[in-house]
Amino acid sequence: MTEDRRQKTEDRRQKAADRAVVRPPRSVLRRPSSVVLLALCLSILALRVTYTESPTAQVLTTPGSLGDTVYSLTLSGLLIFAFVFWLLWGLFTGRLVYRFTGIEIGLAVFGVASMVSAWGASDKREAITQIVTLLGPLCAALLLVQILNHPAKVRVVLAVLVGLGIVSAYQCAEQFFISNAVTIEQYEKDPRMMLEPLGIETGTFQHFLFEHRLYSRGVRGFFTTSNSAASFALLASAAGAILLLCRLRGVKAGRVAPPYGWCAAGAMLLVLAGLFLTQSKGGILAFFAGLALCGLLTGIDRWLPAWKQRLLPVLIPLAVLLAAGTGYAMIRYGMAHGHLPGGNSMLVRWQYWVASAKMVADHPLTGIGPGNFSDYYTHYKPAAALESVADPHNFLLSLLTQYGPLGLIGFLAMVFLPLRRLTQPPGPASTIPDTDCLPSSRTLALAVLLGVCACLLLIRLVMLPLLAESSDVLLYEVLTAHVAPVAAFLIGFLLVASPLDQASGSRADFDGPTTILILGCAILAVLLHNLIDFALFEPGVWMAFWVVIACVAALRVQQRDGLRVAAPHGRPGRLLILGTAALLLGSYGFYVWRPACITAMALHQAQRAVSAGGYDAAHHRLEAAAEADPLSPVAANFNGRLYLQQWEQTRERQSALLEEAARCFSQAIERNPASYKNYENLALVYSRLGQPQKAYDWYLRAAGLYPGRERLWFELAQTAEKLGRAGLALCHYTKAVEIENSYRKQFRQMYPDREKIVSRLGDKEYQYAQKRIEELSK
Repeated sequence: MTEDRRQKTEDRRQKAADRAVVRPPRSVLRRPSSVVLLALCLSILALRVTYTESPTAQVLTTPGSLGDTVYSLTLSGLLIFAFVFWLLWGLFTGRLVYRFTGIEIGLAVFGVASMVSAWGASDKREAITQIVTLLGPLCAALLLVQILNHPAKVRVVLAVLVGLGIVSAYQCAEQFFISNAVTIEQYEKDPRMMLEPLGIETGTFQHFLFEHRLYSRGVRGFFTTSNSAASFALLASAAGAILLLCRLRGVKAGRVAPPYGWCAAGAMLLVLAGLFLTQSKGGILAFFAGLALCGLLTGIDRWLPAWKQRLLPVLIPLAVLLAAGTGYAMIRYGMAHGHLPGGNSMLVRWQYWVASAKMVADHPLTGIGPGNFSDYYTHYKPAAALESVADPHNFLLSLLTQYGPLGLIGFLAMVFLPLRRLTQPPGPASTIPDTDCLPSSRTLALAVLLGVCACLLLIRLVMLPLLAESSDVLLYEVLTAHVAPVAAFLIGFLLVASPLDQASGSRADFDGPTTILILGCAILAVLLHNLIDFALFEPGVWMAFWVVIACVAALRVQQRDGLRVAAPHGRPGRLLILGTAALLLGSYGFYVWRPACITAMALHQAQRAVSAGGYDAAHHRLEAAAEADPLSPVAANFNGRLYLQQWEQTRERQSALLEEAARCFSQAIERNPASYKNYENLALVYSRLGQPQKAYDWYLRAAGLYPGRERLWFELAQTAEKLGRAGLALCHYTKAVEIENSYRKQFRQMYPDREKIVSRLGDKEYQYAQKRIEELSK
């Protein structure tokens, strides 16, 4: 009996000692900046994951996407200046302790490559937008490494990732079971309702592509593709696995009730359900590859610890050689057969990669410029390829073509330098003095939870305004589009974060090496998946990717990595800091954010003015926008198309309107000489002005930029006939028919079950070209 009492007393003392060690102090924050900045970063992550953000969409054809550009620049600017604020505030107060991770080295190299490639880019405004969009999450990662100085903060980040993973899974389930079928039903009732806003004519090749995507019933969550949703699910599932293991340790030690373990397991299953609902073959294969790698490293660490340092130097080079050999074999197979094994998706990817290789060969040092891939892809696109793309669907080629080899090296350094000690045991925990007083786990979790939920409700309501007219439909739209995602996030967060007490931040339950191992394998799985996709560069996935890397780097940071920076002496030093902050903020606002905002507002106002018949007001706004942003061709292109539309709608057919259109398209060409579209539009203007020689010259220049577009060669042939050059007309008609025939051959190969081939040139034009070839040959 006495032994039992002694044992109970000893157990109580041990638990009290554990609580004293693992519980953060319950004191009021003297400097709440770290918690505020953490909540800001996680709120922006939530916004990017729950809103389909595509800042690099083709604004020349879909001007409404400029709103996404302003949105992306705003969020990225907040992330950049959050990091700048943290740095300058630390310098200003003399409390700056910077912890190096290795990301900084890669970022410096990547920054130099970005500036060099942007300087030579054809569309410099697009290059700036792309650089800033990528730079924001990188700055957020550097900031998170500094403020994630306690396991409780890392667990909150992981809990947010799991909650957002459940939001994505909810949206995937809604699309899989409900909305895809409803969309198809609405389209079949009135196809024009969906086609007209996109500028798609019925019976065209674009109409076929639209229907093909619609009837494929893609499950993409809040992302642009199912592959992007799968990449994000890989990261969220890793976070869920870590929190599940932490919860199981707490249950085993008696610190947490068993039902909470089941809650964490349920959250993990929901995230995995979202991954498999996407039906992304690449994402699912990457998940199993990451799982196998994690199991292999765990097995080595557990059963062969003595051989670990001997095996890994052998296994890593073997893995690199295996990857290189696999890539070489795929290249040899593709060169021999003209495609890769794996169906239509690998057939078109091989075409993307061949064109990208030619692009790299022509721009080997600096690349073509960030965000300029879609403009240059047409220069190298195979004639038989069905569609054009804005990314080569391979992150290595994407970086190599746009940023050059220096940019690729910088990116790899940013990723792998923080992971360089992935397979090694962590060093001692950071003991850098922290002037911030850490709040309780409950306060920290609730602060982040409220911030994220408020942003999801308020900001998404602004970006996705309610369009319903009746009260019933309005209520349904509010519940499904706004309330349900917030509820799903709240449920997911609480499943893995509850109970929100001191024990939830226990160091005893948080295994640093296991956390680093799982997150590292998830990062490698995402990179593996993006060898055949572009999901990595979608803002939501890109942000989550760097948040995960920041967690790994924060857990790896040691005391020797911290550098205390002394505050500048005297008033002049502080004034220099304030002046630097003001200069950076003003430069960003004036040269980056303001031009995009002016252009977006001008296009929106011009569209409204045209719908009311006010062409003069629309032209005035677009001229002002083109003058305000001398780098962007968007306003000039849109203004030229408005002059063409106005000429077609007026009875007098004033030539002055066409001359103004020619001026606008010429201005757009000066600002982006790599895009064929403005050359084609300018040729059309001269054709309607009755100047066939100029029209022929501009069509020829457009065909030089897009040699695989049969429509350009057909127009060249007709223009040559107007000039009386029958020989040239015969050559151009023959070229157009050859391209159309190669396309038809690939169409039949990819869709053998379709009875009728959808002509890309147009059935009438195709038959007319064949007829003229026969007549001119005689």
